[in-house]
Amino acid sequence: MSQTIATRSGAESEPIRFNRPSMLGIGTMVWLSSELMFFSGLFAAYFTLRSNATGPWPPGGIKLDVIQSGIFTIILVMSSVTMQKAVFEAEHGRRKSAIWWIVLTITMGGSFVANQVVEWTHVAFSASTNSFGSLFFVMTGLHGLHVILGLVAMIFLIGRLAGRTDDPGALPVIQSLSYYWHFVDIVWIALYAVLFLTH
Repeated sequence: MSQTIATRSGAESEPIRFNRPSMLGIGTMVWLSSELMFFSGLFAAYFTLRSNATGPWPPGGIKLDVIQSGIFTIILVMSSVTMQKAVFEAEHGRRKSAIWWIVLTITMGGSFVANQVVEWTHVAFSASTNSFGSLFFVMTGLHGLHVILGLVAMIFLIGRLAGRTDDPGALPVIQSLSYYWHFVDIVWIALYAVLFLTH
C-alpha cells in the first residue's frame, strides 16, 4: 500500500511516496518467527542428545552421503535466487517472466525433495534404530514437508499470476511466499551443517 504526502513551504513540494508493508507480509514474518522457534526446539533436542551420548555420535557408525546432499543443498540455495528473481519480475509488471522463474524454482525444489526421498530409502538406519535416527527423520521430514507446502503454494501462485493482469493482490502474495522460501532454505543449511557435517 502506498501513500502520498504533499507539503507546502512557500511553494508546493514534490509528493513524497513511500510503501507500507502489506499485512500479509507482516503476518508471514510473525508466522515465520514461530516456525523459527519450532525448529530451534528441534535443534536444542538434537544437541542435548548429542551432549548426553556416552558413545560415538552418530551412534553405530552411521554414515550419510555428504557429497550428494551437498549438491542438492546448493540447488536448494540457488532456488532462493530464482525465487527472488521472480519477485523482481513481478514487481516490474513482467508476469510471464515471473511465472518462468517460479517454474524454475519449483523444478529445483522438487529435485531437492526427490533426492531427500532417495536418501531416506538408502540410509542404513530407521527412525527406530537410535536417537540420531529418530531426530534425523523427524527434522528432515518436517523440513521436507515445509518444502512441499512451499511448492504447492507456488503452483497456486502461478495460476493467480496467469489470470487477470489487474490483480494488485498478487504482488504481496509472491513477496510473502519468497520470505517463506528463503526461510526454508536457511533452515536446511543449518540442518545440513548439523546432521551431515558436524559428526
